[in-house]
Parts: sequence; C-alpha cells; structure tokens
Amino acid sequence: MRYTRPGSIQNAVREAYGAVGGLENASIDLGIGVSTLSYGTERSDHRPGGIGVNYLDSLGRIEPRAAVPIAKHFATLAGGVFQPVDLDGVTASDVYRIAKEFSDVLTKDAEAHSESSIDPKGYTAKEAGEQLVELDELIAVAVSFRAALRRTAEGTR
Repeated sequence: MRYTRPGSIQNAVREAYGAVGGLENASIDLGIGVSTLSYGTERSDHRPGGIGVNYLDSLGRIEPRAAVPIAKHFATLAGGVFQPVDLDGVTASDVYRIAKEFSDVLTKDAEAHSESSIDPKGYTAKEAGEQLVELDELIAVAVSFRAALRRTAEGTR
C-alpha cells in the first residue's frame, strides 16, 4: 500500500483498512476492487477527496474497529480526543464510579498543593503526569456512564 503521512486522512484510511486485516479484506467487505481502495489513499487532482466517506462509513459499520482511526483523525482536527466507550458491565446506575474517580482527582490535587509538594502553588511534571492518569480514568467512566444512560433513554437496554 502507498506511504501515507502520519496525521493525514490518507493515513487514517490506511489504518482503517489495517483494522479489518488489510486492503484485501477491506475490498472484499466493501465489494469493491483493491485498486479502487488503494487509489483512495492517494491525494489526486483527478479525483479530489480520496476514498468516499460512504465507503468509510460502510467499512465502519461492517467492522467498528475500522472507524476508530477515522474518529481519532477527525476528533484531533476538531481540537478534541476520541474516547472509546467500553460498556461491558456498565449500567445506568454506575454514578458511584464517577464519584470514586473524581475523589482520586481531588486527592491528587490536594497532594500537589500540599506543603509536602515541591511546588504547592502548581503542579510538578510528575504530579501533572499522575493527575492526567486520574483525569483519563474519570473521563472514561463518565463517558461510559453517559453511554449507558443514552441506551436506557433510547430504550435499547
């Protein structure tokens, strides 16, 4: 397959193909030729826009893992992050998990601003790294909780 620049949409498309086992598998799943898909990762004035978004949508519906690189790419362009949601065992009554993770964030904040900290008015690099771990855990459980509530609200669970 063609070389793609990291961070480009062409690279995200290439990674989406990789998520389904490669270009050949993606072409079989989509029912289109390998050359058409390969051509889709090339930037071309003859065919602006690369591979059609409809093909990417279809591939993501066939194999959701293929949608992850595309979601990451566009989330980054929008100034955000893509947070996968693991709903395994999550229910709409799991708010206690949010409280526990938020408590961990508050604990790290208190430690960073205590007299025992090297920089009680801010965060040291080590403290900031530890707090990022806690925030990531809080975000993950909050997003999972939201998804569980959405399923309940939509009557799908």
